[in-house]
Amino acid sequence: MKRAWLVVLALAVVATSCAAKNKVEGAAEEEPADGAAAPAASGTDGDAFGDMPSPCGPGELSVDPDEAAGATDTLKLGVPNDRSSIIRPGLNKELWDSSVAFAEWCNEQGGIGGLEIELVDIDGRLLEVEDAMAAACTSVFMLVGGGQVQDNLQFSGKPESDFHECGLAEVPGFTTSPEKSESNGQIQPVPHPSAEATSLWLRDFKQLHPEEAESMVEVWGELPAMETIKNQTVAIMEGEGVENAGVLTYPVTGLTDWTPLAQQIIATGAESMHFVGEPTNLGTLVKTLREQGWDGYPVVETNVYDQVYVDTAGVDKAEGTIIRSVFHPFEEADQWPAVQQYLDIVEEYVDGGKTAVLGMQSFSAWLLFATAANACGEANDGVLTRECVLLAADDVDEWTGGGLHAPTDPGPEGGPSPDCAMLLQVDAEGEFERYYPELGSEDDELDGFSCEDDAVVEVPANEGLGEVSPDQPI
Repeated sequence: MKRAWLVVLALAVVATSCAAKNKVEGAAEEEPADGAAAPAASGTDGDAFGDMPSPCGPGELSVDPDEAAGATDTLKLGVPNDRSSIIRPGLNKELWDSSVAFAEWCNEQGGIGGLEIELVDIDGRLLEVEDAMAAACTSVFMLVGGGQVQDNLQFSGKPESDFHECGLAEVPGFTTSPEKSESNGQIQPVPHPSAEATSLWLRDFKQLHPEEAESMVEVWGELPAMETIKNQTVAIMEGEGVENAGVLTYPVTGLTDWTPLAQQIIATGAESMHFVGEPTNLGTLVKTLREQGWDGYPVVETNVYDQVYVDTAGVDKAEGTIIRSVFHPFEEADQWPAVQQYLDIVEEYVDGGKTAVLGMQSFSAWLLFATAANACGEANDGVLTRECVLLAADDVDEWTGGGLHAPTDPGPEGGPSPDCAMLLQVDAEGEFERYYPELGSEDDELDGFSCEDDAVVEVPANEGLGEVSPDQPI
């Protein structure tokens, strides 16, 4: 039973952070472009990435000997992942593939300030996070571009394997637990705070479907990380004046028969549903709901941007599902140079590499780390320290990863929620397409995103859960 629970945890918790989708078709501050993405380097050109100059190239940087893991003239950087899990083989593989691709691409240009990147595999194998962290504590300068399903286990409380106790620092690809997402000693390129959330997606849904948005039912899998998102959604409903028609749960291991849950949802009278969980369970539930006659709107997290959802629900049943995202979709790669360049770089440097939204998030983390390392070196006589890199990353006020995603404000302990987002929809052919805002319309406020700077709500139920060390400077 424990193994079954962990399989679903692997599928669901990572999914609620960002989607996994196998579909390949200088300064310390990066300013987003106005309107459509500006023309930029394509393919694997090292002069630029998307709309930003490449942060890689020759130089004379070095690493503080006390933090260099024995290599002052090399950047030994760890990538947390779980891809060798025997329970869920390939878990988070896109994080490793994206990191390998970035390191190869960057090293060909001369590394970061002349420092060649040497990747260290911090594979927690889902169940062995503490062992992986023990290796990280002695073998890396920093952690970059990764993430682990059970990232709360990075805080073992033991000096030899605890993220804080051994003085590590990180620019993560993603975080999962509130313990990690609200912790210090890290700067996230796409912040994922637990104690606040943006209500923009619900505000936009209300504008598009005012009647269906009058009442919404919340459905979530009984798992602590999912409860965090459930708490956020309940707070968002209250903040936006949407009636909470009910909060229903299901076991994360799934149900043999989803009919009783479907009937509970229908009985609430709600014409829209927010679901927290992985795409396969949602697909089965939506299929059952449609068969029971429910014609409302599923409004879901970015992880449902995954073909497995459509395959499970069926094209006719999945049609109309609305998905929130802060990333440009792969279907529009021809319009957003950074997205196409990410796909090209992974294809060129990683044989059989997996591309995914979570992979783009990892690539954004690498770009932020490299940008911050350059700024740190300039401010610190060419010597990189963990504190200096974190402070330089925190100085970045607007970040898009060269145009991979909506503007964010990276910051410690999760940073603020992004102000911009878009809605995708499953169309009648079972394809994912932009739903709102229409590209180039008056609702398109920035690079295809809808934006509001007053759409953030506080989530008291999630406050105070982060692991914060008084010894960490940021």
